[in-house]
Amino acid sequence: MAKRRPILAGLDIGTQKVAIVIAEPSDSGLEVLGVGSALSRGMRAGRLVDVEKTTQDIGVALSEAELMAGCEIHQVSVAVSGDHLRGTNSHGVVAIDNGEVTPWAARRVIEAAQAVPLPADQDILHLMCREFVVDGTGGIPDPVGLRGVRLEAHLHVISACESALANLERCCHKSGLSVQSVIAASLASAESVLEPEERELGAAVIDFGAGTVDLVVYHGGSIVHTAVLPLAGQIITQDLAQCLETSLREAESIKLRHGSADENTVDPHGYVEVTGMGGRAARLISRRFVAEIIQPRVEEIFEEVQKSIERSGYGDRLTSGVVVTGGSAMMPGVVDVAAATIGLPARLGEPLGCSGLTEEIDDASWATAIGVARGLRATDLGSRRSQSWLPRVLPDWVWRRWRGYA
Repeated sequence: MAKRRPILAGLDIGTQKVAIVIAEPSDSGLEVLGVGSALSRGMRAGRLVDVEKTTQDIGVALSEAELMAGCEIHQVSVAVSGDHLRGTNSHGVVAIDNGEVTPWAARRVIEAAQAVPLPADQDILHLMCREFVVDGTGGIPDPVGLRGVRLEAHLHVISACESALANLERCCHKSGLSVQSVIAASLASAESVLEPEERELGAAVIDFGAGTVDLVVYHGGSIVHTAVLPLAGQIITQDLAQCLETSLREAESIKLRHGSADENTVDPHGYVEVTGMGGRAARLISRRFVAEIIQPRVEEIFEEVQKSIERSGYGDRLTSGVVVTGGSAMMPGVVDVAAATIGLPARLGEPLGCSGLTEEIDDASWATAIGVARGLRATDLGSRRSQSWLPRVLPDWVWRRWRGYA
């Protein structure tokens, strides 16, 4: 009798939409069994501001996904975003006893590298191993058994606000779900849309959402930079509402149905009807005018992204360019504006390696939820929020060997 594959669930509580994916591992990657979504009413710029509304929104999305999948789920992996996330590169050094790297030495150097100063309200969310270095020789994935006198470890550390994580978990618990793991939204999106070759050659993933823009930069197969920017799709909606003198709801509808980030591709003779506020009569507005409002803001957002990429020190080493994903990335012209502003080739990032209900998730707005369901690769050493923190301080190969010496 074939062993039943585990059921996976990924939850993305975004500023605009709550999305949940129920899936199981497959030979091709991930077989999607059910999906559900709901309007997000309790989030603002990636931060939770209303527990009750968010709990209700999770319940609506969960019921839809369970009905489609034909099963109930009781635990999920959750994506987290917001400007409280902090990414930094960390470096640890230890002396190699007796001239040979042991699992204990590998454990000590990672513990030294993760000892980064954090504010009182921050906790480590991810420890991403970039490389080990033995006597100046870098790019080593497994140093155990090598001869040398000096061992170094380079990590990328992502921390998050403890209260923000606790609030997300509280909403899940009130919805009847236990939290299996918490994953930074940028990492989840990258897991969903990046090819292995792009990680190696160097690529930046830009998750262009409604409340935040989440950035992660890869080079040599490892994460070298992460950032969260508070400029995103809702800023564009606010610009439209102000310039068109209409409500935020109407502005959002116009953005979704008629918006474009490239005014040169819009028919100058096309018009859109704009509903006035306070009983004012509706007006006809040129679609080109709508694009003229949107394009400068989109350019400003990608200029900030470009500055963040340059701060990483890898701006001239991203051979694979940038991958733009997220709900706001689907607006016509966004990818072209990203390429022109950042100065690198760009493509739209949609979930890869999925089977099953692919038509339901075949757009960039599902990238984070798919990535959360899939989980992170072995480069993540774990976090203090995992249920088994100590065993996940090191990669599996180190932990298995170290247990033999403990």
